[in-house]
Amino acid sequence: MFPRPLPVFPLLTLVLFLCVAAFAQEESFVSEASADNFFGIGGRAVGMSEAVVVSTKDGTAIVYNPAALTKIRRPEFYGALSHEKFTNKTVAAHAYSAENNLSRTRLGSLNLTVPVPTYRGALVVAFGVNRTRSFDRTFTFDSPVLDNSQHAVEEESGGIREWSAAAAIELSARISAGLTLTYFNGGEDYYWNYQQSSLSSDLEYIDNIEDNYSAVGLRLGALADLTQNLSAALTIDVPTKYKVEQNYIQRTIENGSEDTEVGYYEYHLTHPFVFNGGLAFRTRTFLIEGNVGYTDWTQLEYDGDFDLEDLNRDLRNSYDESINFRFGAEYTFPQYGLIVRGGYKHDPLPFSGFFASNQIEKDRNSFSFGLSYLIDRVAMLDVGFARASYELDNRTLDLAQEFTSSKLMFSVAYRI
Repeated sequence: MFPRPLPVFPLLTLVLFLCVAAFAQEESFVSEASADNFFGIGGRAVGMSEAVVVSTKDGTAIVYNPAALTKIRRPEFYGALSHEKFTNKTVAAHAYSAENNLSRTRLGSLNLTVPVPTYRGALVVAFGVNRTRSFDRTFTFDSPVLDNSQHAVEEESGGIREWSAAAAIELSARISAGLTLTYFNGGEDYYWNYQQSSLSSDLEYIDNIEDNYSAVGLRLGALADLTQNLSAALTIDVPTKYKVEQNYIQRTIENGSEDTEVGYYEYHLTHPFVFNGGLAFRTRTFLIEGNVGYTDWTQLEYDGDFDLEDLNRDLRNSYDESINFRFGAEYTFPQYGLIVRGGYKHDPLPFSGFFASNQIEKDRNSFSFGLSYLIDRVAMLDVGFARASYELDNRTLDLAQEFTSSKLMFSVAYRI
């Protein structure tokens, strides 16, 4: 039996880790698909590299900062459509290389925001569904050596949606507070195929894993106008405990003989606090905003009816604290009803570098641009594009990988 090489960008979930361990005792890196992988929503936010915690001014506030809902003075219907292309290029020892692409177009958001008539100040409620995490990833490996050729393909698709209800209120003329109550629901489809062929034997592994995620979460937000031109904001996502239901089918085919294993697991996964804060400076036609986000991913934790102590220790060693920085700016041309914008995001991968199989060669960064156009004073059309890239090295398997992700977002906000 030949050892099964782990993928360079492992998308492994709990069962896959446990099953592979028998074939790769030296490898203990654990990658949890639901950690990190935030998928920006809304054309404006994507065009601003998601630096919108302070200045969000449409239905996306239900995700980015519920306190900002108080800035919406008229009932609003909001919808968004996203398209993403993910590319992986792998270069192995002896200069063998392979490339794989994965693209998806999906409905991103449907939100309704309703201001409630008040005697003084503002009270706003909102309801919506937003796709906030993407599991779309791909990996490929090809080593066409005559006496020991290897080929591997890994694909993962799916994501998590937030079904939310939010409310925001003005505590004073300059301070707003809000909260979002969310039901998280979604899933991932994982596929892993590894083939090894030599003059004396043929071997193939095929893994199909389906995970279903569900949880209830709470997001708190605050927004303050410090001066006429300067505003600040803070959001906190409280720890969230996901229920994960997993079905898997694993097939091993060796020299024509096939062995199949089918199983089911149910366990829980706790996500840590997520903090986001920002400052924004605006004039009548210009806005610039900076955001910072912090999450301690070492606090990820599995919980189930079986012993997970070793897996949780490996999970803590696999992850690290993460601090991301986001900057965006936009300029308005009032006479044309047009806004142009751009942004930059430094979003480091949360991996610790503890394991040789997952070394960060070039961290994740992205650039974005976009525009808005006001249609007949009642509808705002937003288009945003962002491109991110990073590089990983697997020093155990002597592989280098380049990843790029291109995201295009269209959204419309219609106010009555």
